Amino acid sequence: MRYRFNLIVGPLFSFIACISAHAQDGIPIVAVKPSLVESAVPLRFSGTVTPERFSVLSPHVAGLVSSADIDEGYFVNRGEILVVLDATLAKLQLLESRARLDEAEARFLDAQRLRIEAEQLGQNISQSTLKSRIAQERVERAVIARLQVELDFQEEVVARHIVRAPYDGVVVEKLTEVGQWAEVSSPLIEFISTDSLRFDIQVPQDYYPLITREASAIVRISAFVDVLYNGTVTAVVPASDPDVRTFLVRLKIDNPSHDIIAGMSGEAEFGISSGKIVVEVPRDALVRYPDGSTSVWVVKENIEGQFAHERQVTLGNSFGEKAKITEGLDGTTLVVVRGNESLDNGVKVKLVERLPERNGSSEVTE
Repeated sequence: MRYRFNLIVGPLFSFIACISAHAQDGIPIVAVKPSLVESAVPLRFSGTVTPERFSVLSPHVAGLVSSADIDEGYFVNRGEILVVLDATLAKLQLLESRARLDEAEARFLDAQRLRIEAEQLGQNISQSTLKSRIAQERVERAVIARLQVELDFQEEVVARHIVRAPYDGVVVEKLTEVGQWAEVSSPLIEFISTDSLRFDIQVPQDYYPLITREASAIVRISAFVDVLYNGTVTAVVPASDPDVRTFLVRLKIDNPSHDIIAGMSGEAEFGISSGKIVVEVPRDALVRYPDGSTSVWVVKENIEGQFAHERQVTLGNSFGEKAKITEGLDGTTLVVVRGNESLDNGVKVKLVERLPERNGSSEVTE
């Protein structure tokens, strides 16, 4: 936990006044009670980031490439245009289909008019003629339905001259250029998803019973060693590789900033229960020193009030946002998680739900 103070008007006098104001009631702090949990033995395995979806895009129809403005590394959203084929002939056929449909609709309106006139004439027209006009109207209606299907088909043919992104992702490789002829099976673009990435690891078969679906892990990517990513097991492939005696475990990792890319290496850390009970506190409670020692501030109470005392602790195998303590702390003592940067041994403190804002300064935690 790091703190940054931006002092403005009268910084020294403001700070002294703040200390004086708290001298009687105690320095405000936020404290929590530790938790008793099972300790976890860390299991670490190397792995590789892989895309959840990888596609080699091909056109639905054959044609001449008329536009291919995208390049490798180009990020696109789902539905954006990647490649366009020349659709001149298909568009002409589309115009022809529309003309035939317009012609059929005109014939239908005329047949409908003749049927209405025949019905109005009543006894002045033969029943045979009336039935003939009713049948002709039905025929023209059927012709419209058929030509509408043909028009829809031709519109789809025109649309299929455009290759669009099937999902949000990045162009890995561009395999065509303007002027080239593309067949239906011709690969045009290699495309991967960036929103949903997986972390694949090979785990020794001895650990197969310990790792299950929905298990959590902390993933460290080699390119971002100071950043921790949350991972969740989505697949445990129950087939061991006979050559190396390992099985595949696949984790889903969050990548909201798109920093991680497929192919990066990293390490996944699982917390496997050891069966022992230890004390667990938020990481914000830890105070680390250059010599490698670690301490926490605890709150002790007597008839005169509540007082802070520093206590050296021994850390266990921590996992995630919590820290496990094996020695130096029990599960009943309140531990300071906010305000511990300004404490001295034996100083009087006051428990609050949140630290008050100090005049002329602001506190930022990271």
